[in-house]
Amino acid sequence: MKLGVVGKGGVGKTTTSALLAQAYAARGQRVLAIDTDSNPNLAFSLGLDASAADRVPVLPRALVVGSGGGSLTPAELVRQYGAVTPSEVTLLHAMRITQAGAG
Repeated sequence: MKLGVVGKGGVGKTTTSALLAQAYAARGQRVLAIDTDSNPNLAFSLGLDASAADRVPVLPRALVVGSGGGSLTPAELVRQYGAVTPSEVTLLHAMRITQAGAG
């Protein structure tokens, strides 16, 4: 199953996403949560502290826009860029803005 949570800013997408991911994980499902927000906070909602959240690698832009997937299989991509959170949800960061004008 694939599930996307979208909407206007400030409506609770991150909270809803975290609660859904945790509920499925608690039922024993494998869950991969992909945070596509330029100011990613899903890591915190899934139980990571700031230091651990900063250590989650960001997917290379070429992978996100689809022009440079290389030879990575989906499993290899998750192993290389994913982080298992305390709530047993694997997290991927698709982007992160670290300086003004970088987006």
